[in-house]
Amino acid sequence: MVAPDSVEAMRSAGLWAILTPAAWGGSEAGLRAQVDSLFEVAAADSAAGWVQMVSNAHAWVVGNFPEECQREVFGESANIVIPGTLAAQGQAKRRPEGWELTGRWQFASGVDHGDWLLIGAIADELPESDFPGLHLIVAKSDIDVDDTWHTLGLRGSGSKDLVADAVFVPAHRAMPSSTLFNGLSEHGEMHSTHINRVPLLVCLSVQLAATVIGIADSALSLHLERTAVRREVYTRSSKAKSVGSQMRVAEAAVELKTARMLVQAAADRCDEVGTTGERLDIETRAELKWNAAYAVELSRRATERIFATSGANAIYNDSELQARYRDVNTACHHAIADFDSTAEMRGRMLLGLDPGSTLL
Repeated sequence: MVAPDSVEAMRSAGLWAILTPAAWGGSEAGLRAQVDSLFEVAAADSAAGWVQMVSNAHAWVVGNFPEECQREVFGESANIVIPGTLAAQGQAKRRPEGWELTGRWQFASGVDHGDWLLIGAIADELPESDFPGLHLIVAKSDIDVDDTWHTLGLRGSGSKDLVADAVFVPAHRAMPSSTLFNGLSEHGEMHSTHINRVPLLVCLSVQLAATVIGIADSALSLHLERTAVRREVYTRSSKAKSVGSQMRVAEAAVELKTARMLVQAAADRCDEVGTTGERLDIETRAELKWNAAYAVELSRRATERIFATSGANAIYNDSELQARYRDVNTACHHAIADFDSTAEMRGRMLLGLDPGSTLL
């Protein structure tokens, strides 16, 4: 898990409250502030940046729930960690005045540090929505945490499993997923900006991409620092003077710069929604989600390229570069950043077809 001292340092800096509504004492600072801070935090500590991304995205989602729910979650402090998992991996059965939640959920990043969880489920009946998905806010004290987190990378994120067995969740702590995903919640209108009108998957994609860029940036920095003084084992010639080394770092650097520009532009476009209150059309949603996925892919390519020429010492477990390499490749497996399906969606729309996907 992320070290408790790191969590508290981030709390002191106000990092957990960047997207928390101002109505509850948060910054409600917008996506660009979140993105720019993720570049820095993820570069310093991959897991801390990842958990900040997840938690703040969830804090933004909580801002779409009924006021009674928001008061429960943010009443004591706006500067809190909110773990959980958006994927609908469990089941919710309708009960008088609420829902009964059962199931197992993977990838609850930061679960060791929060008292409230955001969880997705499939409802047994949800006539008020065209999709049976439901998202619920659940007290962590009602959930069992199963430490299954033994992974290739992002090991410090503590993304363990959640297990629920017939847990009751009151109605005010549940929202139809389609309402959340499309930025259509009427409860978001109580806030000082319209940032909650940004579609959820666009919002999350942009933040995830920023986190991956930050990790990849640190990998490049580590590689540059080491390569500047590294010598060939057999010839003792300078690696920095190798044309191959120079070409690799040049290409990696511009890929990461491009990725950063794409994500910052996407964040700025989302923040325009926060100011104007407009609704993004399907073409814009598709473009922003693709730009984020492509930024993730650029980061992966850059990291792969420099790791391939980093030498045998980079393979040891105490190598920081090896850790960043593992973290980037693990982060790229997140469903929201799936390159193939997102590229297909964007290509279809450029060719005048429907997106062929509901993940917008």
